Amino acid sequence: MATPRHLLVDPVNECDYHLVSRCVRRAFLCGVDEHDGRDYSHRRPWLVERMGQLAPCFAVDIYAYTVLSNHFHLVLRHDPLAHRDWSDEEVAWRWFEAFPPTEQGAVVEALKPERRELMLDNPKRLARARCTLGSMSHFMKHLKQPIARRANLEDDRTGHFFEQRFYSGALLTEEALVAAMAYVDLNPVRAELAARIEEIRDTSIRERLLENSAEALADYLRPVLSGLDGRPAHAGASPIVVAAVEPSFPASTETSVPQQATCEHQPDGDAEPDRGHAGDAETDAADANPAGTSPEPEADPVRRRERPSGLPRPHVTLAQYIDLVRAMAGAENARSGNAPDRVGRWLARTRALGKRQRAYGSEHALRHWIADRAMQLRETPLPA
Repeated sequence: MATPRHLLVDPVNECDYHLVSRCVRRAFLCGVDEHDGRDYSHRRPWLVERMGQLAPCFAVDIYAYTVLSNHFHLVLRHDPLAHRDWSDEEVAWRWFEAFPPTEQGAVVEALKPERRELMLDNPKRLARARCTLGSMSHFMKHLKQPIARRANLEDDRTGHFFEQRFYSGALLTEEALVAAMAYVDLNPVRAELAARIEEIRDTSIRERLLENSAEALADYLRPVLSGLDGRPAHAGASPIVVAAVEPSFPASTETSVPQQATCEHQPDGDAEPDRGHAGDAETDAADANPAGTSPEPEADPVRRRERPSGLPRPHVTLAQYIDLVRAMAGAENARSGNAPDRVGRWLARTRALGKRQRAYGSEHALRHWIADRAMQLRETPLPA
């Protein structure tokens, strides 16, 4: 029996997650179909582009992603209370960047100021928009819906394109986060779609390879896409060796959720229409933009406020991470089983990510997480 989403996703504390969503019947609907030979690879950039449009507007940070032939992976950080700190103006700005007004399938930038003012004059609609932008489930829904519509139109078919639910596993320690990122970035290597990380496409490691300035390489890992405010690294923290990270996880809090600020319960399924049609940004029920539109970035009129966070950025520099993933790719290709100890430990952790669990981390972190939810412990700790 599936665990309810409200037990898997922390409603109060900021947390990292590994998400996976598959095409129906695990069909090769984003790659070369092994049955009829048709190539659907052109659909992979659709997801990457859509992610780039939505992530800066929702309460998520994307740390890693990869799009494969029949499924995609995300590693993201979600702050379930971030939307409460946004001003009304920021909510309206985020909403119409995520779901811009359109005419005949084309984004109309000139209409955005007017639509924002209309939303600000409608408190109920503004409240619904705030809750939607703060929801990880809604982020996944609006990431997938336009892709499903566009693919169904292209294939002249109806019905679901993605499986109804997406998998989510909480990442409770820094090792779990870094291991999940490496697991996701190395997926094309394990699938024998690439031998070197420099050959990988539609994956976050490609973006990280382009961040090659000395300053970026020496900095702690940043998200590749961010909808949360900038998080400073721990002021007193010193860079670590990737092989020896001491487990850490945010302390549980007893923060209560004010009743008046609580969003209404939203379904966690990912409903899709049978056929595609252009969404209308003026309606709350159809708030996805038409497929293929990619609005030009607009200067943010709202100055973002930095928020304190229970989760710092990973204490791994970009240079350390790239070197680690490159070494792991080499070990995966060699398949000799004689990887250096440092690489071998991280390979063991990434392989543990292949076993679907509700959460990943040290034994202590898992017991803490399970106790908070009054569930039985079924999870296996990550290898030390």
